[in-house]
Amino acid sequence: MACFWFSQNDTRIEIPNTEEINNITYYKIVVTVGEIKWHVLHRYSEFFDLHNQLVTDHGVSKDILPSKKVIRNKCPVFIENRRKASKRDILLSSSKSYTLTPLELHAVSECLKKPFPPIENTDSRYDFTHVLDLYSQLKVLTINGSGTPYLNSNIIPNQLPFELASFKELTSLVLVKVSLDKITSLGNLRSTLQKLYVHNTNMSNISQILQCDVLHKCTLDTNQIWTNVTVVNLTNNNLIEIDKTISLVPNLKTLILDSNKISCISGLAELSNLSHLSLSNNLISMCNQLHTKIGNILTLNLSQNSISSLKGFRKLYSLVTLDLSCNKIDDIDEITYLGDLPCLENLVLTGNCVATTIDYRIKVLEHFKDRAKDICLDNEKPTQSELDKVSVLRALRIVKEGKAPDLTNYAYI
Repeated sequence: MACFWFSQNDTRIEIPNTEEINNITYYKIVVTVGEIKWHVLHRYSEFFDLHNQLVTDHGVSKDILPSKKVIRNKCPVFIENRRKASKRDILLSSSKSYTLTPLELHAVSECLKKPFPPIENTDSRYDFTHVLDLYSQLKVLTINGSGTPYLNSNIIPNQLPFELASFKELTSLVLVKVSLDKITSLGNLRSTLQKLYVHNTNMSNISQILQCDVLHKCTLDTNQIWTNVTVVNLTNNNLIEIDKTISLVPNLKTLILDSNKISCISGLAELSNLSHLSLSNNLISMCNQLHTKIGNILTLNLSQNSISSLKGFRKLYSLVTLDLSCNKIDDIDEITYLGDLPCLENLVLTGNCVATTIDYRIKVLEHFKDRAKDICLDNEKPTQSELDKVSVLRALRIVKEGKAPDLTNYAYI
């Protein structure tokens, strides 16, 4: 992208025609700076106001612009814009959260590449120290990318490189529809960032974000640890696996990888602090020996996958909440593998064929034996009637197995 201050000899401004909108004449202004081109529409009154300002501030000749019959000292549009601008300035100075675009970040990045402003130039137009002050104090930053031209120009924001070195205090970073290969100095945030969100990108490997500044991303660089990050949300990207670079976030507690293309759970064994994992809407069909991969997990969301067997869940002894909705579980006996999990309290199985089984809730709760009353199945606690039926089924099962049932908890009329 071209910068006006460095491309003044390659800058053109033309007014090729006018347009009538609601009986008002607008002048079409085409601006070209280097390879960048865009156009805007302005009324004559706006030219007039600008001309008066140039006359006052810079001594421009009064005769350059034709006279105007009706002159208003204060244009309402101008006053309103100034009012809104002042309001934004106040918000800027007090806010610790802000949303920027790659275009805005690129513009500042370009200015930082050269000594700017020149020492001998004290013109306030060259001064953007207030922007750097804002950057250095921001706590939460959202960057919204775009792959379409900006307004009426040929500028594609997602094709513009930008750096994040100026952000010194960021604790939360949200990247939406951003080209990750255009970001530099992301590694400067490793010591401050606590929450990282990346959505709607073409990212196919976690190393593209956690090792953004590393040239050879296929090699794990253990010097690139994200010390304070506890939340990583990489929803709706193109991830095909949980690669080994996830270990660069050793203190991670919450990992959300919904709506990707991941087919198996792996690479998480070293994350001893991980307690909340969500892999909804992926391509997972097999879950073998999960206790060796996510043994300390408390909340696990595997909804909208293709899981049919629950054998791999049987040793997740810390598990409290399990969402398996919209999978391919069709055998009620698969619940046996969950029945002995001592901490499980919330289980969701809606959207599976097993949920259409006759007396489905009773048969599921039966597998939890004495803990049936503690299980919230499909977001509903069991009723007393259901618990009574569970007790009867358990007694019948015990008799069938040739054991003497314990009748101390039963009341007869």
